[in-house]
Amino acid sequence: MKKEYVYSEYTYNSKNLIARFSHRKRFSVAIELVLEKEFKSILDYGAGDNKFLTELSLKRDNLNLFAFEPIMEIKSSDNIEVFRKLTEFKNKKFDVITCFETLEHFNEFTQSIMLKEFYNRLNNDGIVIISVPIEIGFPSLIKNIRRVTVGKNSYQDIKNSIKCFFGKEIPEIRNLEGFIDSHLGFNHKKFENLILKYFQITKRETSPYKNLSDQLNSQVFYILEKKKMTSNKV
Repeated sequence: MKKEYVYSEYTYNSKNLIARFSHRKRFSVAIELVLEKEFKSILDYGAGDNKFLTELSLKRDNLNLFAFEPIMEIKSSDNIEVFRKLTEFKNKKFDVITCFETLEHFNEFTQSIMLKEFYNRLNNDGIVIISVPIEIGFPSLIKNIRRVTVGKNSYQDIKNSIKCFFGKEIPEIRNLEGFIDSHLGFNHKKFENLILKYFQITKRETSPYKNLSDQLNSQVFYILEKKKMTSNKV
């Protein structure tokens, strides 16, 4: 599936004031969290149009920047190496792996595969930073009113919006194979349990207001470190 739009124009430079504020704050939080750690190499998994890595390179020099983006059309630049397939990584490992607003677009089985990939690609003292949208409760109500208004996708209707508000399962969406072009039915609380199969959550931060509850925010960030696991479990 190819994305025709430029991701940062749809998010960072969104014409919707609220969406633009939320996404710009998300980028800011992401950079702040990454820069809390000294590191040399970073992989942005699901890099979009490389907006994040480009901004990061302006904040810190001498980083080895890598992007994995199998869907959108982007090319390697002077300071960012782009991978299109997982096999291109070969034996590379990274100090930091980031994955922003990506995992919610896949079913639970695929999410687990991706988390396992992060685990295997991460240096032992490295960290993973993930962000996902908050799609249950009050935030979902606000987001879904907008989605219904603009007719964002065929799954968007009042019935599914009510299910999201109450955190109900929407298996006809969440169990789809491949890229799921919808946030509907994604539950970050359930996703946290999946994270704990491979990682320990060392920090959890909401955005755009980190001192307020999930229900007054639009995204949540997780900083993860490897759990010690026996070889037959990974």
